[in-house]
Amino acid sequence: MTKRLLGATALLMCLPTLGAAEGVAKPVLGYEWALRMIAACFAEQAAAGHAKVNVVVVDDGGRLVAAARQDGACKACTEIAENKAITSALYAAATRTMADLSFGVKRDGVNAGLPGAAFVPGLVAFAGGLPIKTATGDVIGGIGVSGASENQDESCAQAGLDAVSKSLD
Repeated sequence: MTKRLLGATALLMCLPTLGAAEGVAKPVLGYEWALRMIAACFAEQAAAGHAKVNVVVVDDGGRLVAAARQDGACKACTEIAENKAITSALYAAATRTMADLSFGVKRDGVNAGLPGAAFVPGLVAFAGGLPIKTATGDVIGGIGVSGASENQDESCAQAGLDAVSKSLD
């Protein structure tokens, strides 16, 4: 038993080295990128005149990197923004896509590929969350915006992605 455990531990210790040797490493979403994304979201909100918003950026494991709430933004929406970011990061999809899968594109239940998915605790099935992906498609995090309408939240999140897109190439 001890030999198997030691063997498994040794193998696990080698895995990161093997991945790095093969060039599999992906960028890590840092605090500076998150701050740039939040600033871009706030700038989009102000330019468009949307309601004040909350913005949350998480890493690829759904863990908080940075969060901010504009003065006067909905206080309850901070948790919604966080859940949007987590949903996008963990499922590698926009929260709008989760809505399409849960309720169908017309929100009438027709062609809903995963009916009931919207009722999974913490999963958000309405727009405002986007995955943060590298140019090669690796998910390195998620951004969630909440406080305005779904479409406005999503446009702010997209502005956040656009602010760092060149860094993700």
